[in-house]
Amino acid sequence: MNIHHHLRTLVTASATMLSIGTSMAFAAPPAALEATDSVISDISASDRTRPFLPGEKLLYFTNIKNGDQVKSPFRVAFVASGMGVSPVVAGDIKNTGHHHILIDMPLPVDIKAPIPFDKPGEFQHQHYKHYGNGETEAVLDLPPGKHKLRLLFANHEHVPYYVASREIEITVLPKAN
Repeated sequence: MNIHHHLRTLVTASATMLSIGTSMAFAAPPAALEATDSVISDISASDRTRPFLPGEKLLYFTNIKNGDQVKSPFRVAFVASGMGVSPVVAGDIKNTGHHHILIDMPLPVDIKAPIPFDKPGEFQHQHYKHYGNGETEAVLDLPPGKHKLRLLFANHEHVPYYVASREIEITVLPKAN
């Protein structure tokens, strides 16, 4: 069935309702619509509603790049492509997770271990930033000097999917006196 058949049925039904005195009325479709085929008229509903297949899974920063010089504190914005971002409290949802920023740290070697949390006072700045509320941007306050940043995506238990961004190196400039 195509859209023309559905429109003719709607027009016939509305004419019938009007003739038997119902209070419901429908406007006839414009002639231009009747004369034009729908873009989807020959595509089945199952084809029209099939979900998009995820493409390559990518993580990247959107507002900073390798070699940038920034003043602390600074904003970082990040994106996951091919996976959904969800808060940890949402639980186990297929193909979703949350961001982590690794600061001056290599990718974890143990692929089954959750990304660690820094112990308070252990480092001058945290090496693992967890964004378990589904955040896609944050403010970092790093000491002056060169720093390596990398995004790592993980599930609701902080276990990495091993979907990571390229590592970038930025320079945090000293604060003006």
